[in-house]
Formats: sequence, C-alpha cells, structure tokens
Amino acid sequence: MNKNKPIWQRALYALRGLKIAAREEASFRAELWAVLAAVAFLLWAQVALWWWGLALLWMAMLLAAELLNSAVESLADLVSPEFHPLVARAKDCGAAAVFVLSSVGVALLLLILSQHFRGGGG
Repeated sequence: MNKNKPIWQRALYALRGLKIAAREEASFRAELWAVLAAVAFLLWAQVALWWWGLALLWMAMLLAAELLNSAVESLADLVSPEFHPLVARAKDCGAAAVFVLSSVGVALLLLILSQHFRGGGG
C-alpha cells in the first residue's frame, strides 16, 4: 500500500474503518450509543462550555480506544486463531483501556450531575 496518497484518500480509508466498526463491532456500536446519550445529557443539563470540552475529549478518546481495541483483536485473531496467553493478554489490555475510559465517563457524568443539581452549572 502506498502511504503517500492524498489526504482525502487517506480520510476515505478512515471513514471506511468507522463504517466497518459500526457495522461489525457490537462494542463500538455500544460506545456510539453512550456518546449519543452523553450528548443528549449535556444538552439537557445545559452545561458550561468547558464541560462540553471535557466531554468531547472523553468521547473522542473512548471511541478511539474502542477502535484501537478492535484493531488489536483483529490482528491477534489473524496471527493466532487458537488460544495463546500473549494474545489473550493483548486483548485483555485493549479491553482494559476501554474500561478505564468508560469509568472516567461515569465519573465525568457524576461530576456534571453534582454541579447541575447544586446549582453551580459552571
């Protein structure tokens, strides 16, 4: 594959990756739903702009981690279709990255809720 393709063509590869993930990866679809729910919550709570910035950063990191986890799993399955402890470790670490970001998302939600209900929306 030629790595010196125009940026628009490389962007098409990235969009193809998003389409594949959305179609074939249940975990990625679940994370997309979480992101949509977070956007709906932020709109409902009418949070300050800086909360939006934090939340958007979290959303991007969560989706990116899920995409990278899916990529690692695909490569691991290609390299070693049968069980291997190193492959299991790689998959578990990828899943852990998504779990960490999901946990941070819950913490962020709780922080926003505490600010919202205390009347300190900023």
